[in-house]
Amino acid sequence: VKPSTTVLSVNKDIIQKGSSFTLTCVVEGYPQPETPTLRRGNTPFTLSCSGVNIKTCTVGFSSVDYSVSGQYTCSTKNTISSQDKPSSATLQINVYSQTDVTMTTTPLPGGRTYYLTGDPLTITCSVEGVPRSSFTF
Repeated sequence: VKPSTTVLSVNKDIIQKGSSFTLTCVVEGYPQPETPTLRRGNTPFTLSCSGVNIKTCTVGFSSVDYSVSGQYTCSTKNTISSQDKPSSATLQINVYSQTDVTMTTTPLPGGRTYYLTGDPLTITCSVEGVPRSSFTF
């Protein structure tokens, strides 16, 4: 009886917002390990698997946003050995993006295209990006 082992990997070093990536979970053991489970917290994912004593399982993500960031855990155990403790591997996924700055102003009075002295003016600047960006203006 060979205890089950689990390896979890991602096919990219940096995952950008809007891009795609694949998580791969490889489990090995004898007797054959159960089909592994992949979760992020309480959210399960469906894996596509091939192999018997060494199972290679994948799940793809496309057009990703920040919501896929988190800790993923792949786990399995042998199908026959009751003494085999579940084997698991964990991987942290972080989605990054370039800094996106948006600046807006209050509408001009009377539909004008220019400001006059004394007109109220509010400038709103917002920044989105991971890692968090700082700015001054």
